[in-house]
Amino acid sequence: TPMRAALLWTWYPAEIMEFITEDQVYREKKRAHHRKIYRRAGAAAAAVILVLFVYILYQNNRVYSGARLTELSGYLQDDDASLVNLQGTIVQYGRHRVQCVNTRGETVWEQQYDMQQPIVSMAGDVLAIADYEGNQIYVVNRDGVMGSFTTEQMIQSISAAENGEVAVIMNDNGTSWIRLYTARGREIAYFVRTMTEHGYPISAAVSPRGDLVCLSSLQVEESSIKTYVSFYSFGAAGANAVDHLVSGYDYANEVFPFVHFLKDGTCIGVSDSRLAYYEGKDAPRNGMNSMISETIRGVYYSDRYVGLLFTDTSGANQYRLDLYDDDGDKKSSVGFSMDFTTLQIYGDYIYLNNDQELQVYTLGGRKVFGGSLGTTIRIVIPSMRPRRLTVVTDSEVDAVELR
Repeated sequence: TPMRAALLWTWYPAEIMEFITEDQVYREKKRAHHRKIYRRAGAAAAAVILVLFVYILYQNNRVYSGARLTELSGYLQDDDASLVNLQGTIVQYGRHRVQCVNTRGETVWEQQYDMQQPIVSMAGDVLAIADYEGNQIYVVNRDGVMGSFTTEQMIQSISAAENGEVAVIMNDNGTSWIRLYTARGREIAYFVRTMTEHGYPISAAVSPRGDLVCLSSLQVEESSIKTYVSFYSFGAAGANAVDHLVSGYDYANEVFPFVHFLKDGTCIGVSDSRLAYYEGKDAPRNGMNSMISETIRGVYYSDRYVGLLFTDTSGANQYRLDLYDDDGDKKSSVGFSMDFTTLQIYGDYIYLNNDQELQVYTLGGRKVFGGSLGTTIRIVIPSMRPRRLTVVTDSEVDAVELR
């Protein structure tokens, strides 16, 4: 201030005042220098964000017209075997063995067995393999065999949980037994259903934690049918409930052949006329219901989305896949015309393939790639980068780069 400056000039010698003045100039220059650095850093950060945004926008809107294949290894498939993508590894299972192979074609593990008609259920990186109308079950993951066991009654269907537990529906002279096992075969719980009292169990699902079982049962009453979708808790919520039953819902004139837990606290059921969401980790309640007036041709899902397949009646495409998120909201419809053998929802993309052709779409319905890879396709294993895939053919494992 003027007063302070006057006092300084009054009480301090000229040499000291000169020093103070120079010090003030130096500090001001230093502050100006710092401001310039901050401005440059801010401008650089903004430029990086802009470049990243443009790159993401470019990648999200990029269309590929060709593919380059690089052989990773040879691969020999059993004649009677089926292939599944188990969290990025290749699992081959048939009547006499199950084998896990990585994307380099190296055998991670294999297990011999003897089954007449193997059926599977997959949850996360857990795969349960059972002998339909037999008594044998194996539970495996990417690291190896988690356990195996036999059942007393004949197996009709199975449902695996991400923690390795398995729900098994077994029939014995008109009585259905639903048993929940650990991967090594220890029985956690069971309940019994009869056709006359409870209906015929047609589908079951186990929550990722293994403490909830959803059961869809078909009941026939004179000339009408109905489905009872019920939930059984083997945690604290069902400790004092009769048969561990914590909630259930009747649906007249509907059949629910498909129930599945998307995550803990969210289960879906698909009937011939609706997509139903059940919410709650203790006693699931009936939440969002999307009524369906068309014939559902297939149900596909990831950990975040459910896809219902229909015939495209608009004539623009042969098929239409309606996508719903894990809250039950419809997000988009994807149209396509290729007859496919496998459809996968992975990340933000949809992968379709038959033995000759591959097609890739965004969840919004934009076609990213469509064409032949020049080889027979047995299974496609997507990655986090949509342009890089792994493909198993009749005789080898190939890395695929879309171009």
